Order: sequence, then C-alpha cells, then structure tokens
Amino acid sequence: MKQTYTKLRTLVTVMLFCFAPAILLAQSKISGTVTDETHQPVPGVNIRVTGSKQGGITDVKGRYVISANKGQTITFSFIGYDTQSIVVDGDAVIDVTLKPNSKSLNEVVVTALGVKKETRRIGYAIQSVNGEDLTTARDPNPINGLIGKVAGLQIGATSEILGVPNVTIRGYTVSLYVVDGLPFNSDTFDLSPDDIETYTVLKGPAAAALYGSRATNGAIVITTKKGDKNKKGLTVDINSSTVMNKGFVAFPRIQNSFGPGENTFYTFVDGKGGAPGGVDSDYDVWGPYFGGQLIPQYDSPVVNGVRQGTPWTARGANNLANFLQTGYQTNNNVAITSNGDNYNIRFSASQQHQTSYIPSQYLDIANANVYASFNPTPRLKFEASLDFNRQSTDDFPDVQYGPNSILYNMAIWTGADWNVNAPDIKAIWQPGKIGVQSNFEEYTRYHNPYFLTSVWTRGHYKNDVYGYLSGNFKIDNHLNVTLKNQIDTYNLLRTEDMPFSAHPYGREGNQGDYREDRRDLFDNNTLLTLNYDYTINHFLNLSGLVGSNLRSFKYNSSWVSTDYLNVPGVYAFSNSKNAIQATSFNSAQLQLSEFASLDASFGKYATLSGTIRNEYSSSFQQPTRYLYPSLSAATVISDYIKLPDFISFLKARFSYANIRADETSPTIGPAPFSSITAFGGSTGPSLFNNPLGYGTTYNSPYNGPTYALNTSYSIAKPYNSQAAGYGPNSLYANGITTATRVNYEEGFDIKFLQNRLGLSGTAFQYIDGPQILANPISTATGYNTEYINALITKNTGYELSLTGTPIKDLGGFGWDVLVNWSTYKQIYSELPPNQGVYNTFFKKGDRTDTYYGSAFVRTPQGQIINGSNGEPLVNPVPQNLGHMGADYNWSVYNKVHYKSLSLGFQFDGSVGGVTSDYVHNKTMRGGSNALTAEGALGAARYQDWKNFPANNITPNAAYTGSYVGQGVELSNGVAPNYDSNTGKVLNYGALQYAPNATPAFVQEYASQYYGVTEANLMSKTYAKLREVTVNYDFPKKWLQKTFITKASATIYGRNLLYFYKNPEFKDVDLDQYANSATGNTGLQSPSVRSYGLNIKLSF
Repeated sequence: MKQTYTKLRTLVTVMLFCFAPAILLAQSKISGTVTDETHQPVPGVNIRVTGSKQGGITDVKGRYVISANKGQTITFSFIGYDTQSIVVDGDAVIDVTLKPNSKSLNEVVVTALGVKKETRRIGYAIQSVNGEDLTTARDPNPINGLIGKVAGLQIGATSEILGVPNVTIRGYTVSLYVVDGLPFNSDTFDLSPDDIETYTVLKGPAAAALYGSRATNGAIVITTKKGDKNKKGLTVDINSSTVMNKGFVAFPRIQNSFGPGENTFYTFVDGKGGAPGGVDSDYDVWGPYFGGQLIPQYDSPVVNGVRQGTPWTARGANNLANFLQTGYQTNNNVAITSNGDNYNIRFSASQQHQTSYIPSQYLDIANANVYASFNPTPRLKFEASLDFNRQSTDDFPDVQYGPNSILYNMAIWTGADWNVNAPDIKAIWQPGKIGVQSNFEEYTRYHNPYFLTSVWTRGHYKNDVYGYLSGNFKIDNHLNVTLKNQIDTYNLLRTEDMPFSAHPYGREGNQGDYREDRRDLFDNNTLLTLNYDYTINHFLNLSGLVGSNLRSFKYNSSWVSTDYLNVPGVYAFSNSKNAIQATSFNSAQLQLSEFASLDASFGKYATLSGTIRNEYSSSFQQPTRYLYPSLSAATVISDYIKLPDFISFLKARFSYANIRADETSPTIGPAPFSSITAFGGSTGPSLFNNPLGYGTTYNSPYNGPTYALNTSYSIAKPYNSQAAGYGPNSLYANGITTATRVNYEEGFDIKFLQNRLGLSGTAFQYIDGPQILANPISTATGYNTEYINALITKNTGYELSLTGTPIKDLGGFGWDVLVNWSTYKQIYSELPPNQGVYNTFFKKGDRTDTYYGSAFVRTPQGQIINGSNGEPLVNPVPQNLGHMGADYNWSVYNKVHYKSLSLGFQFDGSVGGVTSDYVHNKTMRGGSNALTAEGALGAARYQDWKNFPANNITPNAAYTGSYVGQGVELSNGVAPNYDSNTGKVLNYGALQYAPNATPAFVQEYASQYYGVTEANLMSKTYAKLREVTVNYDFPKKWLQKTFITKASATIYGRNLLYFYKNPEFKDVDLDQYANSATGNTGLQSPSVRSYGLNIKLSF
C-alpha cells in the first residue's frame, strides 16, 4: 500500500510540474484603460469576470488589472453608461470605451443625502436643472432662475433688493435647501450660482424622507461644483456679466389732472393740518383741478406772514417715473481648479453689485468657496468644503404700506402739485434746518422721496459660513462608510437710521431713532452612514445605507432701539432721549436621528425602495419619539415587454410616505416683543411680530423650535421696579402628538422615436392631518387657545413635463423644447370635533384657498343695488369670491441652434385664481389712479370741482354730485333682509327696483365702491416672456493659437413682456403672487425689464 501511495504521489508531482506552466499561462494578468467617448479616463468602473469571484474597479486614471482565463467574459459597468462585455482572446491589454446610456435622459440624479441614483430605479417624481444654465441669463437671486424649469415648482419672484422669493412645491412652501447632502439654512441670496453644478427638486415627502420633518414639503437639493476629475492639471474659468434694469412691465397709472386735498379743496398752511378742514396733512388726492388758478402751496412766497397763492399746475406729472432710474448689476466669478491623480482642489470667488432703480439703494454680495478632496489610498477619500458669503448694504428699500415706502408716498397719497426734480426737493432739508427738518409739501404722514432713500436708511449686513469635512472608507467592493461633519452659521445685523422729522405711524414725535436687529445662528450636523451595494446571482441588486445624524442647534437674537434721539444725526444708543427699548430671544435644540434606506432591483424588471427615519423631539410636553417610512417602486416596462418600435422607453412608478412634524419654524422674525409697546407695532411672544407700526417684518432662516407646545412664561415691563412676567394663554390637549402627512404618488415616464420625445406624468395626493391645531376656546377658562390634534386636509394634483427634440441635427440645425404643466387643489376633508363650520366660513369639502371678502348686494339678475345716497350696498356677510390658487401653471422653453449659435426663449404663466389688487384699492379710493380722472368718473369729478359748495368757483349749495353709478336703486323703500350666516337676501320678492338715477360725489362714491373687495378683484391669469438668450460659442479652431480653451458670449433679456387681459389691473406684476394663497397683492416696486451681456472664458 505504501509503495502504491508513493507511486501516485510521484505521478501527481510530475503532472503538476508538466502542466503548471499551461495553467499559469491560461490565467493571465489583463490590464487596460477605460475611457468615455471623449477619451477621458473613467474612474470607479466596476469590472467583473463572469462565473468567478474575480473583480475590481478602475483607478483615478481609469486603469485596471485583473486575472482571467482565455475564453472568459469580462464585464465593465458604470452608472450612466451602457455595460460592455468582452471575451478574453489572449491579449494582455484590453482598452474599453464606454458609451453613455441611451435609454434615458439625465440618467443619474442626486437624491436625498447626496446619493446618486439611476433615474430608471427611482419611484418618485424628480427633476434636475443644470446649474450652468442659470449663470448665463442670471437673476439677482439664483432661485428665481428656476422659474418655469420644473413642473410643480412655483416661485414668486420679487422686484425688491433683498426680496426673498416665495418658493412652493405643489402648493407647499419650501423650507429645506440641501447643499452637498446636508441641510442649509438659506435665504437664497447666500447661494452662489457660479458654484452650483445641479439643482435637483425632490417634489414629494417620499423623495426627501431621509431628511426628516424638515423635508415635509419637499426639498431643493444643490450639488456644488468640485472640478472635472477627468481634466488633469490647472483650469481657470471666468464668468462675467453686466445687466441693465430699465423699462417697466407693470406700473401704477397715476392721474395728473387733479391735485391733493379733500372734497376738491386744498390750501397749504403748515403741512400739519393747519389749513381749513386740515386738508394740508394726511390728505387724499381729491383736491382741485389743475387749471392754473392761484392756491397757496408749500413753496409759495409768504408776504407779511400770509402765504400767497401760486399757479396750481401739474408740475410734477409722472413724478414716480421721473424719480426712478436705470438699475445695474455686475456679476464676476473666477474659479481655479487643480486636479491630480489623487487630489482635486477648486477655489471660486464671486462678486455681485446691484444698484437699484430706486436712487441711492444697492446691494453687494461677495462669495468665496474652496473645495478639496484627497485619496491617500484607493480605499480612502477625504473631502472638505468651506463657503463664505457676505451680503451688505447701507441702504435698501422697504416698499410695504407705510410712510417709509416710496410707493406709499409717490403712487398713492401725494399728487402732481410738486416736482420730484425741483432743487428744493432734491436739497432734502429746509434752509437753515439741515438734519432737523426735511423739506416737503406735508409734515404729518408723507415724506420727501430723497429723504426716504438717502437719509432715512436701513442697513443689512449678513455673514454666512457653511462647510463640511468628510471621510469615506471603502471596506470592500460592496461596503463603504462615511463620516461627515457640517457647520452652518450666520450672523445678521440690520440697522435703521431714522432722522429727525421722520413721522411714521407710532413715532409722531419727529425726533428720530436708531435701531439694531441682531441674529446669530449656529447649526451643526454630524452624519455617519454605512453604504452598501451587493448583487446576488447577477439578478438581485441590493443597495442602500444605514446611518445616524446628530444635530446641535443654537440661535440668539436681540432687538434694541432708542426712544427718540437727543442730538440729530447721531445714531447711537448712548444718544437715546429716553431709556432704550430692548428685548432678546434664545433657543437651542439637540436632535438625534437614525435612518436607513434599501433599494432592491430585480434584474431588469423592477426596483423596490424603502426608507425609514426615527427622530426624537423635545417640542412637546413629554419627549417624543416617532418614525416615518416611505416606499416606492419603479419598473421599466420596455426592458421586458416588446413595445411598438416608436416607443423607446416606458417606466411606471409609485411612492408612499408617512411624514411627521413637530412645532418648528423654517423662518423667524425679530426677537419677541412682550416688553415693548412704544413703537406702534405688534407685540407679544410670537416669533414674527413687527414692533414698528410700519414696514416689512424680515424673516430670516431658522428651522428651530417655536416652544408653542411647551409651558413657558414671558417677561413684561417691570412693575414698580420689580421684574414682571406672565404665563401662556394656551392649553395643550393630553397626549398631543406630531402632525401627520401621508403622501401617495403615481407616475410614468415614456419616450418615443429613439428618445427624441419624452413625456413624464405624475398624480399625487397629500392627506395632511390630524394637524397640530391652535383651536380657540372660551376666555372664561383663563386661556384663549387649546392646541389639539385635529383638522385634515387633502391636496390632489397632477404634473406633466414634455421634453422633445423636433430637429436633432439637420445640417447643423437643431431644436429642443421643454414644456411643464401642473395643477393642484386642496380641500378640507375633516373638520375639528364638534365644528360643522371651521374658521367662520369653511365646511367639509370646501377648498382651503376659497377667498371670502366684501361684496356688492345684487339683484337676482346680477345688477348692483344702490342705496338712497346713490352708492352701492355692501353685503354684511363676506362672500365667496373664488379661489386664490391657480387652476394650473405652465411654461414653454425653446432652444434652437445652428452650429455655434443658439437662441433660447421661455414663456410661462398661470391660469385661474383671484386676488385683490391692493394698489388699485388704495389709488382708486385715494384719488390718484388715472381711472378717477378718465371717462364718466373723470367728467363727474371735474363737475364736482366746479360745483362743490366749499370751492366757491361756482357756488351751488344744492349740488349733491353728478356721478351716477351702475345698477339699480330701491324704489319702494323696502331694505334687503339678510341671512346672518350666509348673507343671502331673504326678501327679494318684496324689493322693487328702478334704474339708478341718484347722483353722488365721486370721492364718496369711489371710497364706498372701491372699498369693497369685489371691486378690486382681479384674475390671476397672466403670461410672461420670461427669458430670451442669444449665445455664441467661439469655434475651437479660433482659439487654437491662444491660451483660451473655451469661450462664449451671450446677450439676454429677462422679464421682457407681461401679458394681462385687463389693463385696469396692470399696476402690479402677478408674478410675485402667482403661487400665493393670499387675499391681496400688497405694495411692490414696479416690475422691471433686464438686459444683459455674459462672457465665459476657460483656459
């Protein structure tokens, strides 16, 4: 036996010796380089030997080495490219060129937490926009550039410097901006468009569920530029543009036929009400006709103590237009990128200077960004990014209704009897009273416009610092772990220098003030994630992550004001005449979250995805822990079912999410003002009070606790030198818990004609509630509000997005088109317990945006019923005037190009919905609107001036007016009887009518008629030519002998045309309010056109 074993051992040894070279030769080392169509190396390509465990990835230069036998198949796969399989034929070098995946456009997108996914595997609606597209025809605010680019995303752009746009997704206000995977407390002016690679809009909660309750309304995910890793060496990019803002698309029409005053009468005595009837102060524009007659005016000569009359003429016709100027904006960016084999560095510096078309007002924004990555080994990668943003201005406008507003002073309440270009007006101060008394025609409520813009100034100084440091370690080909730490901080200072002789609401002492509003925020997130990607039997792919996030948040603010000044022009708290007024607010939050996601792809058939997040909240009486999950499914039907040849791609998708939210707020106003009552504004513990009786409440990013559901107390003014305070006015229901939102979404993506035409459609439904509801209760309880879980609303809607290339390449000519359309409607589906009617008017099934306002009383045939004074009757109960939300929104973008020249243009708009035109209401009632001096109103107004008894031009004590309003009047002395709940007229059968023949004074009629909401109701249907660009890319052959590698020039225009059917209401631009469910438009600066030139260079 032993001999036999020895012989076998010898035989095996000899065979191994003979065949080993052949075996070693068969399993040879194969190497090569993987590149893309542009011959640039592609790092990170997955390489597998079919039927074995052999595998690897390409390095940063696209190189690989792998062992394989002759005849085996090697597969090369990478997201966004078609997988390639190559049979080993004995060559030791195999180079591969990957081709982009032709199955879909925008194949790879950035989703929650910065995870890149193939769109074919995503089961919810998502749209991306290339950041480069928004740096050519740029807007002062980068988010405004997204208008019309994404279905369901609505942006209410404002014309104001530092005016933050109102951004909504599917009707919900967006409060979450994500930069490189982590939340960023952004006011949108702190985003540098030159540093943004892509904007990705996560529309629903399922898309953004990994971010927690802050993502309830969806999110805008921003991926910043990090340099092209395929371009080695040093690259410099320069982007410069100059913009001119000139010409208005919406502008108040002001009459120049009648001057200021009341009841056709005016005379100036002291501008403080010293004239008979007080007509020289706080007046309307219902004064005398400009006929050259002699009337004492503010600049008339005074002889022997008596102010003489001077010709009454419209010397200030078009004052507002003459006051405004051409605005300019310059934008400059330089980016330097250095790429090596294992590192990547990018530095970017940007500057924006904007001068307003309102004189003296401006905004400077400076931004610096640095990014660096380093791969010390193929398995380890470090990344760091730091961004600094500085916003500064000594003088920015505040146009909201109040004595500090240009619109208030020049479009509504003063007439054409003074000239904005007169030397004495431009001098601002009265002779010998510089710094003490301004010069104007009125000194009770209105102000010299140059005084407003050059002396009564507001400063804004904000520093934002955002950055992160991360490390990623690749455990093996399937697992990697990432640790990321982020800081997000800002400090804000807002100042107001209110000079002597300023007289806003609540500060009629005319002795000036100085104020500071300081806010500081620090937000720190530490994120740990384990990412995995594993394929089983070449069929089931499992990918996802598990992780945890620790958030540490701190915020503090203060608001301090003098109580009048001692010395004019010295803006310091030490110069306060009385004790300074001050208040402060502090908040902190520590939040721990765990989360996980899983994508399971079953070959070519379907992908099922799920996420779950667990959060701990201290917003309630008891610490609360809550989970919210999301599920989605996607299947590319065209991958496994034979479809007609004209269908290139067909995908169906579905998603579900259940999101929870506690009592936090995305924004915050000045420090609460429980202890301040001296300035005429709103006070109390709310985070959004304005302590002043005028101006806009500025809300800055917050995303912190409101303490609305915690028992707390507020400090009041000391009493008898003793500290004072008071408890809350609110109760909390036992067991009150988080608000709930359930979201369902179904959709499809289909492409035709070899992907030349694509259509995406989405249907969605949100069920909101039970919500955390502040429910009014009887004050007999000692409280006025009880917080309960109640009220459920349902929001349903649809979105369509059409992409097409009607002409792809016809002799160098091409044409691309993008069409977006969206609609939604929200209703009350369940009211609070024991409430058949909610919030006075609403019943189950009613739209939540139903607009209730004052309305005329009408006959059954719809005619207005006038009273015995010839003025219309007003229903005592507010009526349903329509709904504020649009029926649908739309946009169409076209781009045609011929070789290196391209033309792009975008139209967009909104259809349906109503709002009340606030400017129209004020100017019609105040007498400054051009319509009050035209047509029947104008003719009657002229007769009022000639015949009004106090005028003495044509004395006629019996004169009672000459304007006869539309409609009928009651002829039998019976008055309407109204239902006290609905306002319905109950006794139509007893009423008798005759055509209205009772004349009225125009001022009284207009005040009554246009004081009714219905008279100012305007449709929100409008359209705009949003953007036109003409771009030329300089041919590379022109640049061959220069250091420049790429160059382009673009001329463009934005906000060029505004289409609105009714010229009566073209005094406001609905763009700002298109997505807003608000009852009136408020005041806004005239909407301006922009024309620009952009130059881009690379070398």
